[in-house]
Amino acid sequence: MVGKRGSRPLQDSGDAPRRLVRLADVLQRCRFIGAGDIPARGCHDDGTRCGPGDVYVMRTTALGDGDDGLREAVARGAVGVVAERMVPAYGLPVCIVPDADWAQARLCHALAGDPAGGMSVIAVSGTSGKTTTAWLAAAVLAEAGRRVGVLSDLGCLEPDSTGPVPARLADPHDLAACLGRLAAAGCTHVVMEVSSAMLARRVLAGVECDTVVVTNVATAHLRRHGTAAAYRAIQGRILDSLDPRGTLVACDDDAGARRLVGRWRRRGNATPVLVGLRGRSRDRVLWATPVERQLAGQTFLLQTVDAVVPVSVTTPIQPFVRDALLAAAVGRVHGVPLDEVVRGLESVGSVAGRVERINRGQSAHLFIDQPTSGHALASTLASLRRLTSGRLVVLAERQFARPLGGHRFLRRVARWCDEAVVVPDGILGPCPPRAALEAYARIDRLLAGVRRRDCVVVFGRGFDPPVVDPGGDDGESQPGLAALVAGWFALAAKPSGRRAA
Repeated sequence: MVGKRGSRPLQDSGDAPRRLVRLADVLQRCRFIGAGDIPARGCHDDGTRCGPGDVYVMRTTALGDGDDGLREAVARGAVGVVAERMVPAYGLPVCIVPDADWAQARLCHALAGDPAGGMSVIAVSGTSGKTTTAWLAAAVLAEAGRRVGVLSDLGCLEPDSTGPVPARLADPHDLAACLGRLAAAGCTHVVMEVSSAMLARRVLAGVECDTVVVTNVATAHLRRHGTAAAYRAIQGRILDSLDPRGTLVACDDDAGARRLVGRWRRRGNATPVLVGLRGRSRDRVLWATPVERQLAGQTFLLQTVDAVVPVSVTTPIQPFVRDALLAAAVGRVHGVPLDEVVRGLESVGSVAGRVERINRGQSAHLFIDQPTSGHALASTLASLRRLTSGRLVVLAERQFARPLGGHRFLRRVARWCDEAVVVPDGILGPCPPRAALEAYARIDRLLAGVRRRDCVVVFGRGFDPPVVDPGGDDGESQPGLAALVAGWFALAAKPSGRRAA
């Protein structure tokens, strides 16, 4: 399995000397008021984080337009203001830009020394499958001897590390720091998962990608982006980060991905690389044919125009094959031979928290998943429903169920599963509420009744690192639902053990 979390945090630069950047050199179509240029050693959109030599970026967010933080930034020694309009700046020079989000992200990368420029950057975008595709692509490249770093929902992974470090990639400061960390580690390639939140925040400003992968473009995250049209427009921004001579890799089974391919072609850029699950077509360079699929795993044929190679993996769902095809295409684009591509795919096993198989000696099949959209939730459950001849049981932490349907979550998953429980927060805390105890009792009854042909899916956080429960005493870390279920099965599998009561 790849993607096991680490615990070593990203280190702050501390007292290290800070790079000086002149705004006129890095910001496009800007104009200055009160000065001909502004030299800066840092940039922040939070006035309380500004220090001497920094510029304050006035971003418009759901909380306001940045006016409230300006006075604080001035008091703390800010040397200038970046804004989309003329503002009263208390005597500081103002740099007016078309897009403050883009400007701040571009400044963050420039202040970090533009570390992405020395590496081959592969960006993976789409509604679902991004994390799995990113880790599979990294495994393929690593199998071929490349020094690969990974940036994903799981964190920042250096090529010689055993686990990723948690990182907030939608924050341009964190993203620039992660890229700098990977460059310092000697990475030749970086595989980066790019979420719609990152695209909305324009954190890739100034990062030129050699390869962009599009898994699919459905409808998701409408609470954040407002409308389906707005979400699709934000997903389309990924093309702005692709070098015109670079390669667009997409699964043309998906209508949304086909639309982005059409836009790329209309720009007159390089020919895209297309893959698919529905057999060969004129434009596809890779496609897959299923051989066998069951809950224990699956085998499919990876096919090119002149080769057919079997691939066996332990993750059983159909979307995993799409992700494997996209990762294989990335490998081929970067010169990896087909036999090494297959070895890389088969070496992965599973990706942490992405339909991750857990075995504690139980006869039933147990998986942990962390879907980030309703589309990903539906894809996983639909695939598992087709493969499960017995009962399909869903257990979900409330914090995962909430963004995937809220109070409608149980009705949503009832389309595929036989039993479902949403577990209240604090079930394993020192003083669990009554609702949590009732949920535990129901979970105990459900797990006691599962049999060999059944499948249990836990939607929740994994095992490592521990998560601090804000409701716990003194902020003690509390294990998640996955640890509870895995522990239940481990205890039940012991010959002399007693089942939890």
